[in-house]
Amino acid sequence: MPREPAWRVFSAEYNSSKHYIKATEPKKPSYVITPLGAKISRLFVVGVLTEVRLITDEIVKARVADQTGAFYILAGKFNPEARQILETVKVPQFLAVVGKVNVYQPEEDTMYLSIVPERVKVVKEILRDYWVFDTARRLKIRIDAINEALKMENPTVKSLVELGFSRKIAEGVVVAIDRYEKINVEKYMDMLKDALKHLLPEYKVLGYELPTVEEEEEEEIGGEEEEMILKLIDELNVDNRGVSYEDLLEKSNLSPERLDEILISLQEKGEIYEPYLGRFKRI
Repeated sequence: MPREPAWRVFSAEYNSSKHYIKATEPKKPSYVITPLGAKISRLFVVGVLTEVRLITDEIVKARVADQTGAFYILAGKFNPEARQILETVKVPQFLAVVGKVNVYQPEEDTMYLSIVPERVKVVKEILRDYWVFDTARRLKIRIDAINEALKMENPTVKSLVELGFSRKIAEGVVVAIDRYEKINVEKYMDMLKDALKHLLPEYKVLGYELPTVEEEEEEEIGGEEEEMILKLIDELNVDNRGVSYEDLLEKSNLSPERLDEILISLQEKGEIYEPYLGRFKRI
C-alpha cells in the first residue's frame, strides 16, 4: 500500500478544517479536507517550537508556530523518538515535523486538530523559510483550483484535471465545494501574501499588489507598537525569565485589549513565546 504524501499547508488553513473522512477499514488512511481542498492524511510542517507540555505520563503536547498561527503536536508511547526530541529540545527552536492528522470531535460540529509525529528534527531558519515559500506556492495552486471550480455549475474531478490540476487536488477541491457552504478565497490569498511578506521585504517583484495608503498607515502603526513591545521585552528581561504581562502593560501605556492583540500577533509570527504563563521572551 503506497504511503500518503505529506502535505505542506499553513496552520491557519489546517486548523480551519471542518470535514473529516474517517477510515472504514484497517490500515486505510483517514483524511482531513481543508476549505481549499487539501486532502490530508499526513503533513510536513516547519516552524518555531514555542511550547512543550507533559499532558500525562505518556503524552507530550507541543506548539509549533508558523507565519499564520500554530500547529499542535501530540507525541505518545507509539512515537517514542519524536517524544524524546520534544522533551529534550530547548525552546524556542526551529523544528521540522512529519506526521499524521489527528482529530478530536467531542461534538458533531466541533473538531480539534493536531499532528501525531512520525519524525521530528531540529533544523535551521533557512529551511523554515524554504518551507514557507514552497507552502505558499502550493497554497496558490489550490486557490486557483477553487476559483476555477466556483465558476463551474457542476465541478468534477475530470473537469479540473483537464484544466491542468493534479487528481489529488481536484478530488479534494470537489469535496470542499460540496462540504463547505462558503469558502472565503480572499482570506487565504491575504494569508499567502502576509506569509511571504515576512520572508521577502521586496515582495512587489513577485507581482502582488501594493497596499493602499490607508492600509500602509494601519500597518505602520501596528508595526511601531509591535517594535515597542519587542524592545520592552529586551530591556526588561534582566533575569532571563521573561517579562511579565503586568510590566508590559505598565511600561507600554497600551490598553489591555491592544496589548493582548499585539502579544498574540507576535506569538503567531514566531517573534515571542511564553516560557511561563503570563511571561514573555524573545525568540
